[in-house]
Amino acid sequence: MKKYCSLLLLLVGASTFAAEPAPPDPKERLYDRGIKLTEEGKLPAARRALETLLNTYPKSVEATEAQNAIDALLLFGDGQARLRAGKYGTARLAFQTLIAVYPESPLVPRATDAMQESERLEQVQSNQRIVRSLRFESMPVVTVEQILQRFQDREIDLAVEKPANARMLEEARTALTELLAERGVVNPRIQVSTREIPPRSLEVTFRASKD
Repeated sequence: MKKYCSLLLLLVGASTFAAEPAPPDPKERLYDRGIKLTEEGKLPAARRALETLLNTYPKSVEATEAQNAIDALLLFGDGQARLRAGKYGTARLAFQTLIAVYPESPLVPRATDAMQESERLEQVQSNQRIVRSLRFESMPVVTVEQILQRFQDREIDLAVEKPANARMLEEARTALTELLAERGVVNPRIQVSTREIPPRSLEVTFRASKD
């Protein structure tokens, strides 16, 4: 009877021990947190979690995976910075590299969208001409500085060494007409002329006249 009771206690103890869940692996927990934060778009927090894993467990398998995830984050951040700066070609390359080298990254869908946007903006930019010369004629009542300030006030980004398009020139013409009217010019009319300078540059001239 004693042997039976002892055996029963052993079985119950073993069953209880086996039922206890194993404690979570801190390396896996950090890695999973970094990936989850990346999926949620919380990229600075994701990078901090992954760097903590990398610094705390540098020789682990998870550290290698964390480094790959950090590299993908850095590529995505670089692409975004270039996109904001108007460097659409190199932004596109950054996103393309992320997609090709880290296809399992949760950033791939966002990188794909950003790459397509980079391509679209690059195409738009390639259709624009760079202003090499900007002239204002027959406007004695205003200075060039005042004209450029009015453009800035109207958020018209027309300036030398910057791209321009037909819409921007029309917005500038309207702003100039309003400025001359404010300075007492009766029924001012602004003529806009452009001259192409090969291969992709423009000379732009605004000339005022009255009815």
